[in-house]
Amino acid sequence: MGPDRYNEGKAIDAVLRRIEARDNASRLGDGRSPDDLQDPDPTRRVDYVCTVGKQFYAFEHTGIEPFENQITLEEHNGRLFAPLIERFDNRSSDAEYWEFHHPVEASDGLSGAAKIKKVQDALIDWIVSNATTLPLVRYGDRYPYSAFRESAADVPFRFSLYRWSMRDFQRSPLSGRFSRRPVVTGDVEKARQARLERTCDVKFGKLAKWKRDEGARSVLVMEENDLSLTNHQVVAEAMASAEFGRSDAPDEIFLVSTFLPNPWWVTCLRRSGKTYYDDGERFHEFDPASLVQLTKR
Repeated sequence: MGPDRYNEGKAIDAVLRRIEARDNASRLGDGRSPDDLQDPDPTRRVDYVCTVGKQFYAFEHTGIEPFENQITLEEHNGRLFAPLIERFDNRSSDAEYWEFHHPVEASDGLSGAAKIKKVQDALIDWIVSNATTLPLVRYGDRYPYSAFRESAADVPFRFSLYRWSMRDFQRSPLSGRFSRRPVVTGDVEKARQARLERTCDVKFGKLAKWKRDEGARSVLVMEENDLSLTNHQVVAEAMASAEFGRSDAPDEIFLVSTFLPNPWWVTCLRRSGKTYYDDGERFHEFDPASLVQLTKR
């Protein structure tokens, strides 16, 4: 993946703004990027440091890469599920967000226009008949049931549909929307955790050095822009496993979601006494046009 895929400087600024609002404190004018400035000690080259209120902070950013076969799978799945998006997306006057989960391998073995249309029609019929009978859950809460709970005649894979209430999120861009999420399981989920374990190995040491030497509060900023294979809950749980037992873990870990042009979301996955599942830690919206490019990337 090329370097332009992610938004390091603006993602860090979004997290900083969230910290300022949360702690009711403003950053001082001492912000700088030891990485951009090529600090003589490579182990000190975190992406950004600054003071907020009376607390000095050190930030390290990383993008969460999609899985290796994402592009090919997305091409095939995109064609298979396009009629569902066309039928159920942008529902007017609807305060619900619908999320359709299917196996990442759903399109494997499906070929021929007639066979594909049969699957598409069966899925549309199932959603029309069953959507309103499914539980309506507050957006951000835990998924109420497994990803592969449902089945339908002529559909060669299992799936699930979730209805999220957006009434607590005024003017949310997700209201009335329908999206699909390929669900990764087995070895692919192990690959996700292995990726995050590598992140810990590469990023934690630098942050720990600033905490030890400068008294900095250490913050890891992870950015994801993959609507298909990534969601906050799986990242939060995989990261909790990846960092378990480490003595060099940062004080705070954030996930910045940039898969929509606007808004972006900032979610704190973990900090002192708080996790992703605590109210107030999730889905803080930012307009990327208002953010500052704090680093060269």
